[in-house]
Amino acid sequence: MIEVHLLRYALAAADSGSFSRAAEQFRVKQSTLSKRVRHLELRIGVPLFTRSTQGVAPTPSGIQFLARARSIVGELDMLSTDVMALASGERGRLRIGFHGTLAAGDLRATIEDFRREAPDVELEAIEAGRDQLLDGLDRGRLDLAVVAGEGAGGQALCLWSEPLAVGLSLQHRLLERDRLYWTDLREMTFLVTRADPGDLIAAMIAARLAGPCHAPRIVAQAVSRDNLHSLITRDRVSVTAGAGSMTDGGVAFREVHDAFGPTRLSQTLHWREENENPALARFLALAARRYGRAPPERPVRH
Repeated sequence: MIEVHLLRYALAAADSGSFSRAAEQFRVKQSTLSKRVRHLELRIGVPLFTRSTQGVAPTPSGIQFLARARSIVGELDMLSTDVMALASGERGRLRIGFHGTLAAGDLRATIEDFRREAPDVELEAIEAGRDQLLDGLDRGRLDLAVVAGEGAGGQALCLWSEPLAVGLSLQHRLLERDRLYWTDLREMTFLVTRADPGDLIAAMIAARLAGPCHAPRIVAQAVSRDNLHSLITRDRVSVTAGAGSMTDGGVAFREVHDAFGPTRLSQTLHWREENENPALARFLALAARRYGRAPPERPVRH
């Protein structure tokens, strides 16, 4: 086997035309580099250079050998660069699972930041329900799952929350109010999706409006959040997470408040401790930095 450093010595001598100048590049003695090149020539059985007082020049056999050596060294340098990029999370693949929407919000903003910081990492997005996402983590099909609510085992980090938004028809009288409270919606029928996080949203509505003599009317629909808004009428409103204050497609969205301010649904990042994907570590560090948190500690492997 030919050592790579011998190839590098020979290539430097060919490029500079001098053993002494090649030796300066590697900070070794000229005699050391000359002996190493001579050792290489003996190993392969052909002279690589003609030597004179003016320097060195490749022989015909040396030209062919050095061309192949240059290709090999270049491939090894590229391999080393790729490995370092993978180890630092600059390349590779990151599989992110989520439920909800990527049209707006903190998750989209964080992903955009990550794309700018690590453009060579391939991002694979998987949309599914909470149970499917957490199962995907356990089975190694996902690197990261972003789900509503807290507490699901494994490693978790809650960095942001999304406001609950009520969708009302554009003719609804409540749109005249500067601020919308849950008590303003007491007589409404609330439409939520059966898909995640519809059950959590329904529980939050009930917690704010249920009382000894009143139970809010909550209807779960087996449709996506976008199609849910098509079912809005004068006395039926939709409740979703992350829509914010806007008007779209004949529906006006308003944040809804309780005594403590806008009602928000926490979003939690989940991953497995044994997952050593460098791209995951880079994403978690970026997300923590973005929200002013200390990055999660990575386990020490022995």
